[in-house]
Formats: sequence, C-alpha cells, structure tokens
Amino acid sequence: MSMLGWRTAWAHFIATAVVLAVVLWAVPDPSPTDEHNMQRIGQQVLIAGCDDLNCFRILVPAIVESFPGPVLERWRWYAVIGNAAGAVVTAELALAFGLSRHAALLTLWLSALGFGSMSTVYHPYTADSMMFLLCPLITLLLVRGHLWWAAALAAVGIFGKEVAAAPLFIAAIAHGLMRQWRDAGRTLTAALAVTAIWVSWQLALMSLFQYGYGPNPSVDIFGGGYLRYWLEHAGWRNAAVGMFVEFGAVWILAAYGVTLAPPTLRAFAIGAVPAALALAYVQIPDRALWNFYHLWLPLASLVLVSLRSFAGWCFAAMFGLANVRVAAQVMAVPPIRIPIAVTVVIAVVAIVATWRGQRQLTARSVHA
Repeated sequence: MSMLGWRTAWAHFIATAVVLAVVLWAVPDPSPTDEHNMQRIGQQVLIAGCDDLNCFRILVPAIVESFPGPVLERWRWYAVIGNAAGAVVTAELALAFGLSRHAALLTLWLSALGFGSMSTVYHPYTADSMMFLLCPLITLLLVRGHLWWAAALAAVGIFGKEVAAAPLFIAAIAHGLMRQWRDAGRTLTAALAVTAIWVSWQLALMSLFQYGYGPNPSVDIFGGGYLRYWLEHAGWRNAAVGMFVEFGAVWILAAYGVTLAPPTLRAFAIGAVPAALALAYVQIPDRALWNFYHLWLPLASLVLVSLRSFAGWCFAAMFGLANVRVAAQVMAVPPIRIPIAVTVVIAVVAIVATWRGQRQLTARSVHA
C-alpha cells in the first residue's frame, strides 16, 4: 500500500525518470568500463574458471542482457529505472519513519538527484542501481513488520550484490538500540540465514566451477581492502574531497537531523554506521556509502522543511547540479564549487532556523 498515493508515486517516478533520461542524453561514454565482462556474465550466467568478483553477481547481468537493444543504452535505462524507483520507495520509507509528506518528497528528489543515481547513469555496468532500489525496499518491509518478506527479498538480492543483506543487520542493530530484543533476535537470525546462503553460493561456484576473485583489492581484508588501494591512488586530499562531495551539505544536515529524528529513523540511521564502515573498507568508499542514502537523506529533509518550500527545492536542485557535474561527468554545467556553496549556505540557514524553532517550542512548554 502506498502512503504517498499511487497517483503521486507514479507521477514522481515518471518525473524523476525523465530528469535522469535528460542526464543520460548528456553524459559522455564511460571509460574504462566493465561492458564486455558484464555482457559475458549476462549471456552465459555460469562461466567455468571465471576470475572476477562480478562473476559471483549474476542477477543483474542476467536480467539486463535479456532485453534487446544496444548494450550501453539498455544498461543506462536499467540505471534510470532502478534509481527512479528507488527514489519513490525511499519517499515511502520516509513516511513510514514518520516524516511529513513535504519531507518525504524532498527525500525523493534528493535521492533521484544524488551521487549514486548520477554515477550509475554515467557508468551503468554494475549491480548498484538494483541495490539502490532493493535496500530501501527491504528496509521499508522491515519497518512495516514484514520480516520474512524482507528476508526473502534479501535472499534473492544477494545474487546481485552482497549488500542486499545489509538492511537486515541494520534492522537488528536498530531493534537492539530501541531495546526490542525479541525483534532484534529474529532479525539477526534472518540476516545470518541470508548471509549463509551468500557464503554457500560463493563456495559452490569456487568448488564446482573454479571461480575466483582475481587481483581485486576488495578481498585483501587484512591488507587494507579497497580502502587502502583507493587512498594510495587518489591521495588523502582527493579522497577527503570525494567523500565530502558525495553527500555534500547533506552531511551537515544529517548530523543535526539525527537529533530531531523519530526514534525508529534515528535507530536505523545509527545502526547503518557499522555496515557503512565495513562496506567502505572493501569497496570504493564514496560509491559504497551511497548504499545507505535511504537512511541519511531523510535526516537532511527533516531540517530542510524548517525553511520555506522554495529554499528546500533550491537545495535539491543545486545538490543535483553538483552531482551532474562530479558523478555524471557532464562538464557543460557550472563548476561544482558554485552549487556546493549554495547548498552549504542553505544548510546552515536551515539548521539555525530549526534550532531557533526548537528553542521557542521549549520556551513555550516551560511557560505553559
């Protein structure tokens, strides 16, 4: 059942898809790409002796490669549809957490215009677009109390990418933070069961088909994982800039928003931190952290709604413009420093306005 209303949900899905399609038209061809490897996985599914981490992630290539049309176009349309749908589900999740309709719609557009959406439209040969849909959908099922449906969806999703199991672990931690011990135990059991399926899948492919991970830094757990590789090649300064730019002023808003959040949203947002740190260690950190956008963007929206609607939508537009430049690689838009500066100013004003509003409410309650 849609809390947004089916007509509103469909309207925003179409609108966000149109915006992403315009970006799709403007982006350059990705280089280098995983085009040939993803095609091969999609067409053959199981490839004896495959020595690449993506070979274990068969779900997305098998689906996308079943559709007709030029390779790049069908993969980019998969990215557009996946991210637009993920944005709508994230708005539903925001409502389920107890946010206002205005905050939910802001969350929807921040999701659609975010780093993850733009980066996958530019470089679509990845399971990320499906994960950006599945993670908020699984979380929505968990928040609504449908644990076993969430576990079943996660069990399918891990054949696309292992991060599909993360919402179950996050929910288990969240229930623990809220002292809901029975729910925490049941959710952790489901998370471990899904993880066992994923481990069994890995071992089966290695044993029966001689699969391997190849020279991927992600599997060098005790040698620094992908984080070390990324820092060595990007440098500390560029890495810090990249990490900030991914969420931009949302980092500032979310840090304050966690103090205002409804208890369930706060618990889930905090519960995501261990999973986010683990994923950032074994994957490219800036792309890895976007897997948790559905929990952190609502925190930012909570603060933005303290301003007039125009300011919030201006923030969303500038946020999107920055990501079109840095993530979608569209050089025709203004330099990133301009939209970043505008969003930081709006974020600071929103925090001050929210803080003042909270003080006034406190003063009134004391006098009453």
